[in-house]
Amino acid sequence: MSADANRLLANARLPGVELFHADFSGQPFGRHSHDAFAIGAILSGVGGYQCRGARHAIPAGHLSLMNPQEPHTGHAESSRLVYRMLYIEEARLPALLGRKRLPRGFAELNPSDDGAVAAGLARVAVEFERQDCLALETELLSLLEQVFVRHGGLRALAPAPRDGGVTARLRDYLEAHYREALSLEQLGVLLQRHPRHLIEAFRRCYGVPPHTYLLQRRVREAKRRLLADEPLVEVALSLGFYDQAHFSTTFRRFTGVTPGRFQRGLHA
Repeated sequence: MSADANRLLANARLPGVELFHADFSGQPFGRHSHDAFAIGAILSGVGGYQCRGARHAIPAGHLSLMNPQEPHTGHAESSRLVYRMLYIEEARLPALLGRKRLPRGFAELNPSDDGAVAAGLARVAVEFERQDCLALETELLSLLEQVFVRHGGLRALAPAPRDGGVTARLRDYLEAHYREALSLEQLGVLLQRHPRHLIEAFRRCYGVPPHTYLLQRRVREAKRRLLADEPLVEVALSLGFYDQAHFSTTFRRFTGVTPGRFQRGLHA
């Protein structure tokens, strides 16, 4: 497997955040460091590196956590290594977490995990591919809160209080702007609340986070347009879906059938 299988993803609306999807066999990484927190999960194979004066082997099912400016090497201990690594610049954390103080950092480099952090990282990876900023920010904030509480010494916050006026305004805004590419940062500025507060308060009120509500609204509009016999591709693109596959997957998630089958059923 060549190094060409590696991918580094970023989103212009989320500066200081990158996702590295590594898939290689023989590419070593010499001693280096990052100006970011690194949060990774081994998907298959065994990863290895030298750090803090010791050699580490990381099997699938373990996390790989690194603090900023921590020198280390990297290599594959197995014939093939696949992992995901999320990089978050240290200066971005207070704003993303909604905290004045940074977490103290990761004491353990490769803890075993019950799958929650790895699953959260997988959801972040999916949204990086789709470039849906609202969904990506939602999954990212959830992952960061989780990993730093579980492994970084961050104290869990109390649930956000009910905020009926703000959540109603947010719902109305989503209803009016469901075709647009929205971001949590934009919504936070508009409603003068931290994105984490908006997510939690909205979920408590409506049962789902804002990006799920937005997808449901788009599917509702998609059904109306499909009933009018509009072409599938035009419907998908006009409603802000990443591609036809994203449209089909989302439509089926909320209706149980693909948009094509829904539309064909109208003429059966």
